[in-house]
Amino acid sequence: MKHAMAKPKKSLKERLRIFLLVLCSVVFVVSAGMLVYYLLWEPYQHNQKSVEIQQIYPTRGVEDTTSSEEVNSEGTLSKFDELRALNPDIKGWITVPNTPIDYPVLQSAEGEDPEFYLYRDYLKNDDRYGSIFLDASCVNGVNSKNVILHGHNMNDGSQFAAILKYGDLEFYKQNPVIIFDDIYRSGTWKVFAVIKVNTLASQGTPFPYLQGEFASEESFLEYVEQVRSRSLIDCPVEVEGSDQILTLSTCSYEQENYRTVVYARRVREGESSTVDIAQAEVNPDPVMPGDN
Repeated sequence: MKHAMAKPKKSLKERLRIFLLVLCSVVFVVSAGMLVYYLLWEPYQHNQKSVEIQQIYPTRGVEDTTSSEEVNSEGTLSKFDELRALNPDIKGWITVPNTPIDYPVLQSAEGEDPEFYLYRDYLKNDDRYGSIFLDASCVNGVNSKNVILHGHNMNDGSQFAAILKYGDLEFYKQNPVIIFDDIYRSGTWKVFAVIKVNTLASQGTPFPYLQGEFASEESFLEYVEQVRSRSLIDCPVEVEGSDQILTLSTCSYEQENYRTVVYARRVREGESSTVDIAQAEVNPDPVMPGDN
């Protein structure tokens, strides 16, 4: 009886080659899957969520300041009722015309983490895109003197990515007005400054831009002047001590942990929402991060 010939054993070098080939194949498949998830599936999911909630809220134009101003028994605008039934942390809605910015604004409940919505959607689910939310310094919520909103600068152009464009004069001229309706009243806001801010002491003393309240009108106006001195654009919009202002802040990548910050002030009662954009100019010498 003939004996079967034993298969020759693979050499260590051959086994190592096969192992590395399998490992590289696994790494490739996992990497490809992650790319598909982050570049296609995740943005698709975020867009679908945005579309769903945008179908609930009755968006308006800049000139339409009187639509859906009915107030419910709680003293909030009825047009927010359906949104607040989904999540009572919804405090308003921000729209920047001609950009993807068209989102609910949230603020976590008192006593909770003020950055709760940094990486959560409007239904409190974990979400890398996060939500637009109020800064912790806004102790009076949407009634704060300076309503400060944070949003991520996402690579697909969503959330607050578009506010970086306000550093361009032509973009400002095309979009000098922002719509921010809170749960108590609708509001149209005129952009009056666009600044860059550092947040690391190693880059120079940071400008303390996160101030929701002020001790006096004088301190408020001093703050406004500090903001104007830093603005990349000289905007033809004046600010008075009695005005309420709105601040939009997002990450900016000129240096580590920089921010781009856009300021606007509420259009006063009886005032036109029109801005004389012909008077807007590039600021030739703004105070930049680290210069103060």
